[in-house]
Amino acid sequence: MEFRRRGYGEDTACSLPRFSVEVHPLSCIRTASVAEVAAANHTKADFEDPLRTSSAHVTVSSCNQSFHYTSKESFCSDEGSQLSKKEWVVFSKSLMQKFSSSNMIMMPTALDFSARDSKEYIETPATVHIEDLEDPDIRVKEEKKVFTQQEYASQLQELKRKIDQAWQAGDHIKALKLSIKVSRLLIDTSVLQFYPTLFLLVIDILDIFGDMVWERIKKKAECSEDGALICPLPENFLAVDVCTEAKETCHNWFCKIGSIRELLPRLYLELAILRCRRFMDDNHEANLHRLTRMMRGLADPLAFAYCHLYMACRATLLPCKDYGYLVVSISDINFFMRTILEKETSQTHVSGKRKLIVNLMEPAIEWIMKCIFMQGRQMASHVLVKFGFTKIALDPTWNVPWTSIVFHNLLKQLPGEIVCVHGLDILELLEQTKDATVSQHLNYRLLGLRLSEGQSHLAYSDSLLSRIMQVLSQYYHLEEYLVVANSYLDIILQCSADGTLSSILEGIPLRATNTRLDESELDALLSILMKLLDHFNSIDEFFALEHFTAIHKLLNGIPKNVINMHILEKAIRSQSISNLTTVHDLFEISKALHDSIDILNEDHQQQSYLICRFIQKVNFGDDREHHLSFLAACRAAFSFFDVIMDILAHLSNNLAVTAIKANSKFSNFVKACVAFNEVTIPSISNPITCMNLFIATAEVALFGGLVSHAAELLNSAFDCLQYLDISGTCKSINEDEILSVSCKLCSILVFSSGIHVGGIAEIPKRLKSVVNQSFLPTRVRTKMLSAAISLCAYLSQDMLLLPAKNIKSVGNEDLQFFGDESCEELLLLTSDALQDLFSAIEQEPILESRGKLALEAFNFLFITFEVNQELHLKCSKLIDIAKSCLDSKDKFLQTTVSLFVKHFEGL
Repeated sequence: MEFRRRGYGEDTACSLPRFSVEVHPLSCIRTASVAEVAAANHTKADFEDPLRTSSAHVTVSSCNQSFHYTSKESFCSDEGSQLSKKEWVVFSKSLMQKFSSSNMIMMPTALDFSARDSKEYIETPATVHIEDLEDPDIRVKEEKKVFTQQEYASQLQELKRKIDQAWQAGDHIKALKLSIKVSRLLIDTSVLQFYPTLFLLVIDILDIFGDMVWERIKKKAECSEDGALICPLPENFLAVDVCTEAKETCHNWFCKIGSIRELLPRLYLELAILRCRRFMDDNHEANLHRLTRMMRGLADPLAFAYCHLYMACRATLLPCKDYGYLVVSISDINFFMRTILEKETSQTHVSGKRKLIVNLMEPAIEWIMKCIFMQGRQMASHVLVKFGFTKIALDPTWNVPWTSIVFHNLLKQLPGEIVCVHGLDILELLEQTKDATVSQHLNYRLLGLRLSEGQSHLAYSDSLLSRIMQVLSQYYHLEEYLVVANSYLDIILQCSADGTLSSILEGIPLRATNTRLDESELDALLSILMKLLDHFNSIDEFFALEHFTAIHKLLNGIPKNVINMHILEKAIRSQSISNLTTVHDLFEISKALHDSIDILNEDHQQQSYLICRFIQKVNFGDDREHHLSFLAACRAAFSFFDVIMDILAHLSNNLAVTAIKANSKFSNFVKACVAFNEVTIPSISNPITCMNLFIATAEVALFGGLVSHAAELLNSAFDCLQYLDISGTCKSINEDEILSVSCKLCSILVFSSGIHVGGIAEIPKRLKSVVNQSFLPTRVRTKMLSAAISLCAYLSQDMLLLPAKNIKSVGNEDLQFFGDESCEELLLLTSDALQDLFSAIEQEPILESRGKLALEAFNFLFITFEVNQELHLKCSKLIDIAKSCLDSKDKFLQTTVSLFVKHFEGL
């Protein structure tokens, strides 16, 4: 077989005819304006499209706008009710997560239904008598059983099911008795940490019981005895709208609950059915104040606070706009707080218990305060009057009656505009509310956060910051110092108080007595650095901060990695990084981030991306030697990431190309860049990536006239391909990647055909040996064999491609040093490759794929070889293979057969 002859020496041999056009093919295509399109389509529009209608023709009919308002008599809007429910769900979850206990909890044996349902349980007359009497004095002697927290919750779920079964069976008295027993569980506060969870479990049952009572009474008010609906009650009904029978039933329920001897169960059951008061009277404020006064009979502070919390929850179901009873609740809880603080004891564990009780009572204060401002947010000044603040600015001699924890939660709920206007006055009040219920630095922190919420510049910012600096000087513990400083940092940055900022930053290292900070200190320090990083426009300004280096050294662990990643994110937003100090600091930060990576964790994508982008952004201008030294330092520092090694190799090639284009003495520098890559590339684990980099570096070496270096690089690329095994360690490599890099390797050999010592046919031979490896699929093998044959066809031409116009580059004619014997060797190699090609096609197990490969091989042979008898035999064999595998109607087959008939008809 004979290759087709191609005249590469002729400039116009392969060029298409050229002609001028009016518009450049890459220029922007002019599109009609929106107005033109609208004008063109105006007469054709036969439908109403609101998005195309001109604004001048848009009319909104007021009669079509429907707004639904609930009546003023309605107790709350749907939106407000939904908001309250959502907030309560969030509050409940946080309460259970915050307080949990691993201690065992005791439950009366009478409530252990798992034991009562067992066959071994025997109901004694004494047990029946106790349950009938409901006497608390007798129940004190009742046996109790110990449960874990999970078992306790399961028992309460079983109780809920029993109550529902009893109610559905019509045994309302049994349901009430079981509900009373459930509410009695809240009397026991021995396991303090478990009490909030117990409270939530119990009120869940009581809420269901209260809803069932509500539905029963409502049914009596709306339906006849036979269940027929008479007249539904409106949502905002009053007591006069309710029939006498329903009122009597409601009164009967409250009488039953009022006969409960113990105060706490009686209160909880009445609160559970509190909404039913609407059937009897409309004076809800009086009832709520009555219940508030009744709660003063509770001696346990924890039970007292959570009973008030339940009242605040159930009162939202009443059409009551008064919140005075809630203020009274806060006042009574505050009284308990002061009582706890005034008790003196020398036992440290008792004082710790009191601190725990205060912490457990705080959620009740928080929710009640939230309810106050939820109902009276538009009347914040009236709320303050209720709390005794006739005005925020108070006489310094006035003794503030509220404990610190109450004032803390009041400050948390106050509207932002009031806090911003009276910030200095609130600061004075904080000084007067110092006690052990809340650490004072948390109050200062809360004030700072609330002031930072304001969008406008504070008129008294200078006075405020001066006072805050005085406050900070009182704190010698690092955590308290950081917490307070962090809360006012936004105000400091907004006011551009550089002196204050410098003083605060200076105080951080002075208070860091321990070289390793705890978690809370690290979080506060991280927050400060994050705010500073977001404030400054450039990374250079951030690094220029005084004491930054000393503060950054204090960080460790995850917080240090977080700030390092954010610093790199900030740095890579700039166009380039050329400041030597900045480059050094970022390099050290990147190295610390790299060294902190856990090798066993595979999620390193974000870290590697940031480091790569930083390396790419570094620019030393014409100082290329310095830049290459920087790349060498990066290679030593970031050896864990293959992607960084890939970037370094490409950057080294870019440096070499820029040096060549600069028309300076580049030979030694290009050699240094090539040598850098020769060391860097083998460290990459992916062989396909190595091949691509070897080929790219070989191109740069040829561009710089380094022929011997290019030869070694291409040999290294072939070594990677020759020892590739995708069935073993390289299973993740795509077959298309192998094919692409093989074709690319053959393409570069077109421009460097004679640089190999082994002769002109050495590279095609090696490529053919790779193809014969069994792990390659048929499609890849046929493509690679075609590439090898194409390379042989090119190398056998009389005149190769034109040399490069750059006189400093070596042209192809200077690289050729083979004679006619080399052409014969190429023909022999081609003959063997053709045999392998046919063999590979015949071994393809899938018929359709085999037929397609045969047709592709036919077209390849037709454009590669001269038309003669030998080519006719091979092409006819390929056509026969395709016909046996493909449908006769296949378009590809029909086109190929037509081509065969047209050109081989005379043979």
